[in-house]
Amino acid sequence: MENQYGFNFLRKVWHVLGLIIPVSLYLDIFKGYDGYQYATRLIIVFYLGIFLILLLLMESVRLTVPAFERFFFKYFGFLMKESERNRFNGTVPYFLANLIVVMFFTPEIAVLSILFLVIGDPTAAYIGSRFGRYRFYNGKSREGIIGFFVAAFLIGLIVLTLITFSRPESAFSLQTDGNFQFLPMIFLALGVIASCLTEFFASTTANGLIDDNLLIPIVGALTLTISLFIFTNINLNELIFHPSLLLTKIS
Repeated sequence: MENQYGFNFLRKVWHVLGLIIPVSLYLDIFKGYDGYQYATRLIIVFYLGIFLILLLLMESVRLTVPAFERFFFKYFGFLMKESERNRFNGTVPYFLANLIVVMFFTPEIAVLSILFLVIGDPTAAYIGSRFGRYRFYNGKSREGIIGFFVAAFLIGLIVLTLITFSRPESAFSLQTDGNFQFLPMIFLALGVIASCLTEFFASTTANGLIDDNLLIPIVGALTLTISLFIFTNINLNELIFHPSLLLTKIS
């Protein structure tokens, strides 16, 4: 299921299932649950934290107990790269990235930055593996990079359109007082470009804990945040979510 350039279809499908996180956050599906003001964010953070801890424990056992490593790779190896046999699975930094952006950024920024990874990365891998002709020093292709940008930008445009109708007061709304706004598209393009560059240059370090799965959403979120701060009148405190507010009750 994995070709010479490292495209693993089942692995990418597994990552695309991560859409449940940005969709749940955007729709605020647990709004007001149990009287919490940020109930959806709180629930996502709680379960991501639990899953991340359990995954770290399981991976630590896998990397230290050969028998368990053989068992795990036999039944779940189809979701892994061969190079991950001796380091942490890419799902660990993937969950960590989701946890960080959901904890510290506004819902719009968190959703967009997660989608840059969930949609852009598998598109780049697929197009690069199937149609890549011109390859760079790290094995990545020009066609894959273009695929990443186009896919991430298009999904971003869809999100901006949804925001325009559901949250017209948002800085990402494409329309203000009946006038079309180009600035959100510029913010989006900057975020996608930063994510593309991160995907291209990112390498796997810290025994697998740091890779593009971690860096793409974080760099994308930071780029969107900085862009809004520079080009709008929005206060930085409004762009960064403080985790201490997670337990705030509705007054």
